[in-house]
Amino acid sequence: MVSLSPAEALGSHAPGVRDLLVEVVRSRHDREAEAHLAKGSRYSMGFGSQWRDLLDDALEALADRGYQSHKLAPAGYELPVVNDSLIYVWRVPGTPDAVSRFASSPTRKNGFCARPPDPMLFELGFGNEPESDDEASGEAEKVKVEHLVRVVGDSMPVVLVMVHSSPRQLQSIEWAVADLDDEGKVKLHGHEAIWEPELIAADATSDGGSFDSGTPVPPAVEPRKQEGTDPDAR
Repeated sequence: MVSLSPAEALGSHAPGVRDLLVEVVRSRHDREAEAHLAKGSRYSMGFGSQWRDLLDDALEALADRGYQSHKLAPAGYELPVVNDSLIYVWRVPGTPDAVSRFASSPTRKNGFCARPPDPMLFELGFGNEPESDDEASGEAEKVKVEHLVRVVGDSMPVVLVMVHSSPRQLQSIEWAVADLDDEGKVKLHGHEAIWEPELIAADATSDGGSFDSGTPVPPAVEPRKQEGTDPDAR
């Protein structure tokens, strides 16, 4: 059964994981944007190559919290696993139907049939403290039973974290549970934004002006150049 949202898939871990992933993505974007600016390139292909760093950054951040991981064949990418859900952080390319074609590579497609790892006694997670021996023994049995009930004959939900960005701006971070249909296309469930830049409304009183007269000047929008296929399409 497909989870209806990332919050449902990740359970009590969702708030902490969401905040950590936002921090990871923003940090990576700042570094890549600075490098792109220093390079002085007119093209964004190099900026788009951050896709592998995003995977590694998310893995390291969640591994530091005690979470497990799963390696996807054939490319061998190692992805974090939280609450028996696979987390894939992905910068969305500026190509048509990019999301529906997310599983176009064998590696990504294999993520939709990945089996959960063996349960751990403790997942350090966010703010959890070690328990006493008696509590640990009871918790171990509970974790084992819940794990078996949840995953018998099932694969892990894929929580897809989608990053929309250009060298000039991190536009949004979204997440959803991704599901692969019979035609090989990806459908999203519980799709929502988890970070967006603050929208600064024009303050009509700040400069004594008003929209009652004249024509407001729309913000400039820079079109994104079409990027090449990710190197993991294998």
